Amino acid sequence: MIGTRGKAVDAALAVAVLAACALAAQESADPAWWQWVLVCLVAAPAAVRRRWTLPAALVALAASGAVLATGVIPAYAALGPCAAVALTQYATAAGRPLSRAVPVLAAGLAGAGGLGLLWPSAAPALLSAVTVPWLAGWLVRHRAHLAEQVFEVRTAAAVTEERLRIARDMHDIVAHSLSMIAMKASVARHVAAVRPEEGQAALEVIETAGREALVEMRRAVGLLRAEPEPVTPDLLTLVRRTEQAGVRVETTLADDATTPAGIRLVVYRIVQEALTNVVRHARATSCTVEVEAGAEAVTVRVADDGLGAVASGGGGGHGLRGMRERVLAYGGSLEAGPGVDGGFAVTARIPYSASGGGGRP
Repeated sequence: MIGTRGKAVDAALAVAVLAACALAAQESADPAWWQWVLVCLVAAPAAVRRRWTLPAALVALAASGAVLATGVIPAYAALGPCAAVALTQYATAAGRPLSRAVPVLAAGLAGAGGLGLLWPSAAPALLSAVTVPWLAGWLVRHRAHLAEQVFEVRTAAAVTEERLRIARDMHDIVAHSLSMIAMKASVARHVAAVRPEEGQAALEVIETAGREALVEMRRAVGLLRAEPEPVTPDLLTLVRRTEQAGVRVETTLADDATTPAGIRLVVYRIVQEALTNVVRHARATSCTVEVEAGAEAVTVRVADDGLGAVASGGGGGHGLRGMRERVLAYGGSLEAGPGVDGGFAVTARIPYSASGGGGRP
């Protein structure tokens, strides 16, 4: 599925192609009804080129070849058919893998070559109408693939950095205390029989160090369970990473310090997974991120203008399952599916009351 803007653009292009073909058809003669049908078949694929990519490309090729071969549109006025072929070839290369896009290119080149035999002077233009848009679409798809790889590499690097940070924190918290406990335990074992007062002092040090380590460990676990920073800065970081991958993001974020820390973390994870799916699967050009903190619940919505159900990574991946589990743990609800105006939307509502003022995702 595509967004409303994409549908409007394709419809406008189809109308322009139809107008060009109609004017060109008037150059040769007064077209019969069946000739007008062919003219409409030339223009119609431009309106659905991104929804039904392969059928649109094949129909545009066949109809364009028919109107030119039968003389409905003269070769010198073939702007409309060339535009129809160019638009559908671009959509095919940009939206389909090479295994499907290359055969369409081959069919287009074969048709252009055959018409070029009839009108040698028009052969360069016909071949260009097929190859140039196809190459442009392939470059766009290739660039999006590279952007996705960069996004994945940066995400993996961020995960590694976070793991190292946690490892450093845990080392700083427990290493000193455990070293002190081990040393004093060794002293107590050696002097317990001959100098019991020194052994007693060592045990007191062990007790104090153990309690301090336990407090610090609980504090570290609390930081891991809760969001250490406000929601908005972290979400803006996700937005910046998504925009670096080539997807424009519009945000409406609520920065409510009274929201329980556990719920803020759930919000962060939902937006993170949804944006990851947008970059990896949706082939979207833009998306919106909305976080609204109400009196009773937080509502999160992430919507894109991409390929609908593909955004879920196949319709039932672990990402959506993980988001739903996090939300259900707080007594909330999550909806994910094609949007009303196209694309894919994830909407979650997490109530405060079920969390008890905080909790674990």
